[in-house]
Amino acid sequence: MIAASTQEATPRDTAAFVVLVEPVLPAAYRLAVAMLRSDTEAEDVVQEAMFKAWRHFGRFKDGAEMKPWLLTIVANECRRQRRSRWFWVVRSADILEGEDSGHPQLDAGRADLRRALHRLPHDQRLVLVLRYYLDLSFDEVAQVLKISTKAAKSRTYRALERLRLSPEVLADA
Repeated sequence: MIAASTQEATPRDTAAFVVLVEPVLPAAYRLAVAMLRSDTEAEDVVQEAMFKAWRHFGRFKDGAEMKPWLLTIVANECRRQRRSRWFWVVRSADILEGEDSGHPQLDAGRADLRRALHRLPHDQRLVLVLRYYLDLSFDEVAQVLKISTKAAKSRTYRALERLRLSPEVLADA
């Protein structure tokens, strides 16, 4: 079913790849948007992640879950993108994409929470996005981050504590 990395991909490999990846794409895109705060940047990152996943599909183990594997690639691509000098040149204006619910207080609270979340270090923001935005279990978060379930719980707790202490969140208390 899976071609060796030295062989060319066959139509069967392509079909298997599409079947495994297609259900995970929405979560991959949501992860990229949450980490990068840009639809276009997220699209680019997911596209690059898909290319890398396809290129390394021969390493994917039969019977393994695609979701943690692909989300790991997307998270790494987000990290690589944010480390790029051009990312900071292009993103010099800190624009928060807001949903206008018609309730100014609620919208302001969401913007404050988003701002506080994006001020967290990458690894803490990633664990919170995986756990609460993508609604992954601690076991799945651990698989994506390649850590133990206990470590995933601990990192989530530390990230939540740091988020609670941020000025944007404290102002609402």
